[in-house]
Amino acid sequence: MEVFRMIRPHHIIESIKNPQRAIREIKYRYTFTSKIRFIADLLSLRTDVVLDCVKELSQTQLSANLNSRIKLDTISSGRGPMGDEAEILYLCVSLIKPRIVVETGVGAGFSTAFILHALEQNKRGELYSIDFFKDKEKCGWIIPTHLKTSWRLINGLSEQVLKPLLEKLGPIDIFIHDSDHSYENMMSEFRTVWPFLRKEGVFLAHDVGRNDALFNFCREVNFPWWKIRTYKVLAGFRKS
Repeated sequence: MEVFRMIRPHHIIESIKNPQRAIREIKYRYTFTSKIRFIADLLSLRTDVVLDCVKELSQTQLSANLNSRIKLDTISSGRGPMGDEAEILYLCVSLIKPRIVVETGVGAGFSTAFILHALEQNKRGELYSIDFFKDKEKCGWIIPTHLKTSWRLINGLSEQVLKPLLEKLGPIDIFIHDSDHSYENMMSEFRTVWPFLRKEGVFLAHDVGRNDALFNFCREVNFPWWKIRTYKVLAGFRKS
């Protein structure tokens, strides 16, 4: 029912003009859920366990501190922060306690800071981030220095450096796509990372509503799209 509540007249008009897009939109909106249910369903946990973790995060004031830095600092990253979805990344990392996390796309480092904070709380794990930048000081500038001990930043395009990195790391526990959201780049990253994501590993992708990449990829690897969970524009599932 939630899907139908979101349908507006312009959606119907667009679906008549472009039936393929309409199918994608229905699939995409079918996966929408709340923040708590996203994590509970993704990790097969009780909601009270997730709520306890949310409470712990709220007591750290991490989001407030990062937002204060954004307002005070004049350095531009060229990208907006992931925002509310960054909390999901913290919850995911905090609750499954991964050994290796790989993300593509850093920008100012808002969501990266949430991941690193969870790793610090876990007292284990490393984050490998890929981004293409000219000025290293501007990539992840918002991340507090004390969180960077478990952070490895790789400069380059994911099409060039992602596979060599994965070959060096071996099986990874969590993958997060948040780089160039073109269909070609998303499919390239998804196909590259899939063999290296361990069984029950977590697959997360940002801005999945922009094109058909996620649903086409799931069809390629025989993963049922209805098992995907989406909060705002962040989608996730576990490799089975």
